[in-house]
Amino acid sequence: MTNSRVPLVIATAILATLTGCASSDGNEAGATPSADPANQQRQTQTQLATCMKGKGFAYHPMVSMPELPDAVKQEMSGDYPAMKKYRSKYGFGFAASIVYPNDGVGRMARQMGEDDTDDPNGKVIAGLSKPQREAYFEAMEACNLEMFNKATGKKHKSMQEVAEAQGEMLKQIIGREIDGDPKLVELASAFADCLKGKGYRVTSQRPSDIARSTESSFMTEFGRLGRKQNPTADEARPLLRREIKAALDDLECGKEFYAAYRPKADEVYKRAELLPGLGMAVTVKG
Repeated sequence: MTNSRVPLVIATAILATLTGCASSDGNEAGATPSADPANQQRQTQTQLATCMKGKGFAYHPMVSMPELPDAVKQEMSGDYPAMKKYRSKYGFGFAASIVYPNDGVGRMARQMGEDDTDDPNGKVIAGLSKPQREAYFEAMEACNLEMFNKATGKKHKSMQEVAEAQGEMLKQIIGREIDGDPKLVELASAFADCLKGKGYRVTSQRPSDIARSTESSFMTEFGRLGRKQNPTADEARPLLRREIKAALDDLECGKEFYAAYRPKADEVYKRAELLPGLGMAVTVKG
């Protein structure tokens, strides 16, 4: 293979969640996660390093995730002034990844994890030959799968099955705790009516959907722009201008919704050990 992409330590998102979420009736989504996520992550990482060593590879436990910039944390808090300040410059954060690449606040920079200069595992992988890299990735997948099945008592045969199981679990949690929240449902309805009044298309009024409703088309457009080789800031600015307008319209309509939704969603994700964007991946080209 010329490209290998593997989850490096999604163990935090998968294993920590499920170690605390297993329940006697087999319904992981309804269980209570570990009370100490940081300690659970340390244990998971230690297990992963031990497993990789047993397969002949070095793996450095990662016990903390990179801190988000203050501007991003404030925007994600649901605080209206902070959200307005962020969106007035960065829109939804898509085109801003190209226009303001050094600010570290764009969606692409946060999701793709481009800066891996401080990642010791990235350096380990970079020093391997192509066949060794493939073997490393296979070992990583085998370790994650083994740990996941041990933590849950399941017998999944691939990380694809694991991802599907995890996605279903998260879907259940969101459906119950976010989309089933009467206050959020009421606020989402008013949010949707306002967006429609401004000419925006709304396909779902569920709280978890309306939170991403306006930005979805910009994410798609940004994806098309990103397929170009090295798009320039000048090419991205027209998209950013439209993003900013839509993001501010969205905020004005959703001011009360975001103030209630974002703290609730953050709390739900933390309890589920599934923070948005948690997990790392390394892409190696040979």
